[in-house]
Amino acid sequence: MSHKTDFNFGANWESYSDKVIDPSRLTVAGASLGDLVGLSKLRGSSFLDVGSGTGMFSIAAAQLGASEAVGLDVNPTCVEVAKRNAKIFIRDDKRPRFELMSILEEPRIGSLGLYDVVYAWGSLHHTGRMHDAIRNAAGRVKPGGTFVLAIYNRHWTSGIWKVIKIVYNLSPKWLQKVWAWFFSGVIFLAKFAVTGKNPLKMERGMDFYHDVVDWIGGYPYEYASVDEIKTFVEPLGFKTLRVIPAKVPTGCNEFVFEKCS
Repeated sequence: MSHKTDFNFGANWESYSDKVIDPSRLTVAGASLGDLVGLSKLRGSSFLDVGSGTGMFSIAAAQLGASEAVGLDVNPTCVEVAKRNAKIFIRDDKRPRFELMSILEEPRIGSLGLYDVVYAWGSLHHTGRMHDAIRNAAGRVKPGGTFVLAIYNRHWTSGIWKVIKIVYNLSPKWLQKVWAWFFSGVIFLAKFAVTGKNPLKMERGMDFYHDVVDWIGGYPYEYASVDEIKTFVEPLGFKTLRVIPAKVPTGCNEFVFEKCS
């Protein structure tokens, strides 16, 4: 059920797709996916993208040789945008399938079967039931398969950001635009100060402005430390292969887990 405080992810990613996405960004997205998962694991694999948004990473997985790529999203606009992007950027015989579905939908999620790679980058902390979402996504991984997870890092400012997100979503559209431009400047300076790099040079094929809107509006919003995620996921039958700490304090920690066989 949608609430007034919930962010419209579909509108933001539709704007990104209309204004920004191009083959060069898909190439960057594919490179980041290959680096995180491993090209050898992607080739010939079945790939499930949980919270597929624009569909970029499902498309990238197909381009990198996945035998099957499926994207799930709870937002109808995201599903339509992803299908449209797939038609533009990839051949019919390689095209991913996109489904309107929440990772929290049981037993419907179980009917999807198991996958070699389950990719949930920056999505499950927006479900409102993060731990249930992680458990359900982890349950779709084949024995010996790979589970990629990115979750916002716990930081002393996390509670403040939660309030900002609620206020943003309750604001009229004209004020939301003011918030977006204001925080674009704040976040630009903060990222530059922390990383020493130009924040406009985005990783994963993303776009600075649309990422800012996603960040300040992205609610529901949950977060966890590295140890909290490992402590939760490993007892589900996984071993941790890799952890990439967030580059900025409230950014996403990235995890690569392997399902024990």
